Amino acid sequence: MTSHRSTAYIKAIGNRGRAWKPDPITNQFRFIVRMAYACHTANVPYDLTWDRHESVMRATITATGNIPMPKPLPKAPKLKIVSDWKPEIWDAVYRLDAYHDGALNRMRPGFVIAHSCGLSLVHPSESGELGVTEHGADEDIRQGWLVTHTGSGKGFGLTLSFKRATDALLLAATFGVDWTQDTAALATNPEFRQAGFNVQAVFSNGFEKNSAKRRLAELERAA
Repeated sequence: MTSHRSTAYIKAIGNRGRAWKPDPITNQFRFIVRMAYACHTANVPYDLTWDRHESVMRATITATGNIPMPKPLPKAPKLKIVSDWKPEIWDAVYRLDAYHDGALNRMRPGFVIAHSCGLSLVHPSESGELGVTEHGADEDIRQGWLVTHTGSGKGFGLTLSFKRATDALLLAATFGVDWTQDTAALATNPEFRQAGFNVQAVFSNGFEKNSAKRRLAELERAA
């Protein structure tokens, strides 16, 4: 084959089902992307044009020469959770300024296990005793852990078991973010938001999980 031409259509994101879970793009549109990638890799001349008609986008690819066979697009490498840090609950140290309570807008006490990356595991506690509530009742110390930015005490909006909180912290640590910086400096790093939404997408539930996935998709489109 010495020439090829294909066209695909895709609706605007606002017209592709529910906002928090849009309908997937069509296989034909995926084919256009795969063909463009194949031509680029094989140094085959091609032209990819876009035009819009009302709420529908049209993509057309035209290629000439030794047309390659499109292959599946390479998948992004999966982030690997670093597993060499294995904290124990009993490593926690009680601090009066353990974490920032957003509702009260002040620091609150709790047990803290700090990681050298600049993040911490925090178990809120008013009693100062692990496994004991402020009223003297027993509580499960394996539950109710937060992942926080050590410098500010602000968290990721998650309350998890100790194991899942540890995994969430290690996931956040894999991103290109210097968590030892203050919040003002962190806000200038584009990977800061991506890290937060990824952690929420993996470890939250229900609406929060879907919302985080939607935010990640928006960041990818804006990139």
